[in-house]
Amino acid sequence: MYKPSKRVLAACLTAGVVFSAFNTTLGVKAGQEYDSSNVGISGKVGEYIEKTESEDPVADLTNGIVTKADVESAFAEATTADSIEDASGTDASATDASATDASPTDAKLYKQFQDRAICTADSKVNIRTASSTDADVVGVIERGGICLVDEIGEEWTKIESGTCVGYVANMYLAYGDDAGVWCENNGIARTAVVNTATLKVREGKDEGSECVTLLPEGEEYSVYSVSGEWTEVSVDDDVRGFVKSEYVDVTFATTRAVSVEEQAEADRKAKEEADAAWLAYLAEQEAKQQAAATQTANATNTTNTTTTTQTTDTAAQPAAEQPAAEQPAATQTAEQPVEQAAPVQEEVATEAPTEAPTEAAQIAAPAGSTGVDLANYACQFVGYPYVWGGSSLTGGADCSGFTMAIYAQYGYSLPHNAAAQSGYGVEVSLSDLQPGDLLFYSNGGGIGHVAIYIGGGSVVHASNSRDGIKISSYNYRTPVKAVRILGQ
Repeated sequence: MYKPSKRVLAACLTAGVVFSAFNTTLGVKAGQEYDSSNVGISGKVGEYIEKTESEDPVADLTNGIVTKADVESAFAEATTADSIEDASGTDASATDASATDASPTDAKLYKQFQDRAICTADSKVNIRTASSTDADVVGVIERGGICLVDEIGEEWTKIESGTCVGYVANMYLAYGDDAGVWCENNGIARTAVVNTATLKVREGKDEGSECVTLLPEGEEYSVYSVSGEWTEVSVDDDVRGFVKSEYVDVTFATTRAVSVEEQAEADRKAKEEADAAWLAYLAEQEAKQQAAATQTANATNTTNTTTTTQTTDTAAQPAAEQPAAEQPAATQTAEQPVEQAAPVQEEVATEAPTEAPTEAAQIAAPAGSTGVDLANYACQFVGYPYVWGGSSLTGGADCSGFTMAIYAQYGYSLPHNAAAQSGYGVEVSLSDLQPGDLLFYSNGGGIGHVAIYIGGGSVVHASNSRDGIKISSYNYRTPVKAVRILGQ
């Protein structure tokens, strides 16, 4: 027997049967105002028939098994589900679940802190084996240290950081996006890593602004500010500009926890280095004293020999011709070198044993005469500070002061100016770089920065006040010239 489809049933019922049945049920009276409770009931009936799983929806409706409330409810559920699916591609149950699963460690603005927290204490905080101040300490996490959040309790949080797994009091942590906000407000340094093949650095926050240099993919730079679609970065001492935020991944410079065992090992190494530095300092001072004593002895012997000769010559003269007034001269001359040596001893005693022991213990003397030797020597100073106008390899140098000081150790005198240094030696192709070559960079208006090529596509240079002396890719910004000085 032919069975009509639900669509046909919906049309028929809407036209007559259902409306008649519902006329009594709904109780719509003449002169009654229409509202959402009674307007469009035919449409709702049709929607009910389309969506219901009943085998005989017509009988259900006409026999009163299904009421107006049932129809309204079914219509509302269908409409809500459709609108949610259209908007997000997910069903209502999934949306409800995501809303109830919200966590303090969610990070929608600061992705770096998703499921993580930052230490907000004034200094170090202990990580303990259990959620109690009586529990053993397994390590420490410093202010600005990052950790993975395993579980948040009422007063303690179980975290992982470095090699440490343990508990930290909640009062010393900020979670998820709150961690990012805390970093923003407390001056935690940020870095930007380029995520596109070639990125332009512009003078201003405008795509029409002049491009001062190009940055390669994967290089990391210090961040000064982030304002919407623009991020201000420091390339090095002479270039600071703006890049599109979408082309860099910005993260805060956080630290990891240090375990008790790691701290003990670090303390042991630090003591060994300090002891070695002190012994090297004492040996250096002893060598200076011996040199001074030898110099004094040699000067005394020379004076005594001269005096003896003069005395012999005088004794051979007639008595009337002997210069009686000059008799004490021999004694005065012999004592004079000792008085001159005294300031040397005093200078040694007052010399501060700070920089010398560090250099003696950690910095090897220049060796060999090749570009590789020079590059290896220069790399020893990575981590030392950048100081504008400086030329001290350990106390601070700017870019040209650094290269000037390095080359001076190999007998070459260079001016303290990057542009001027580019005129020395012999220019070489960027495809023919060798360790020890000087590489120059433009600041948009001429040469403004210099670095030493160390091989493997890298350079060592005094970058800026934030990074100090560091190693970078040779094309961390656009190189414009290279010269070879060593061996010329």
